[in-house]
Amino acid sequence: MPTDKKESHYELVFGDVIELLPKYNEKFNLIVADPPFGLEFDKSSHEYGSDDYVLYEDKFSDKEYEDFSYNWISACYDALAKDGALYVISGWTRISEILDAVKRTKFHLINHIIWFFGWGVFARKRYVTSHYHILFLVKDKNNYCFVPQFSNPNTKRKGEKYEEDVWYWPEYNRGNDPDRVKAHPCQLPLVLLEKIVKISSKPGDWVGDVFSGSGGTILACRRLGRNVIGFEKNKEYEAVIKQKAKFGEVIVPKSENEAKKTTLTSFLNN
Repeated sequence: MPTDKKESHYELVFGDVIELLPKYNEKFNLIVADPPFGLEFDKSSHEYGSDDYVLYEDKFSDKEYEDFSYNWISACYDALAKDGALYVISGWTRISEILDAVKRTKFHLINHIIWFFGWGVFARKRYVTSHYHILFLVKDKNNYCFVPQFSNPNTKRKGEKYEEDVWYWPEYNRGNDPDRVKAHPCQLPLVLLEKIVKISSKPGDWVGDVFSGSGGTILACRRLGRNVIGFEKNKEYEAVIKQKAKFGEVIVPKSENEAKKTTLTSFLNN
């Protein structure tokens, strides 16, 4: 655990989030979730067939996946503070089951964001998949944190910050991601995770990183001065999470002015 008082709190808990989250009633101001795809990974693929990757078994039927989604999303609802928000990040293959599950909960869907990227898997007889879905959900539609980061100096509302529901970082691709580590097949860019954390939480807030995976959200929170607890079911990912999130290393959070700047500039200069 960190000893420097300037650092935020961070920790990693292993177990099933559906069973663990009831212990954290109204604890979190923000929860970020990148749930399992519910599909089998192709272990014969060039990259994921490598011994460097630990692949997980998470194949569900449609109904099983909807019920699974309802259970963990409901657990997140109870673990959020009254003004809390949940972001659910998903590919297109399971978004219908997730949306159906959300309708069964008490959450309010504020936005359905699209993250567009330019490095989808090449396909000859279908459209190249080049986007993810991001659902922005809140407990109270009249009371939640939302701190826009973007301002366009060329508009009539010069300097007035706002956010659009399509996200795109043309400079980013998986090949130039300095934070990407091997062993986990699905890793979100820090630019995306930091955007979510900056918009829907404040310094000193508590963030839950459910389905922690490679630990990207933990690292984003540490950089931005948010307290964070990561939850992961697969103990095999402990080493990669601690490597990526820099467990044991001192990370002094960015100042608010630094945090408002895009992280792309820094990583492209590395």
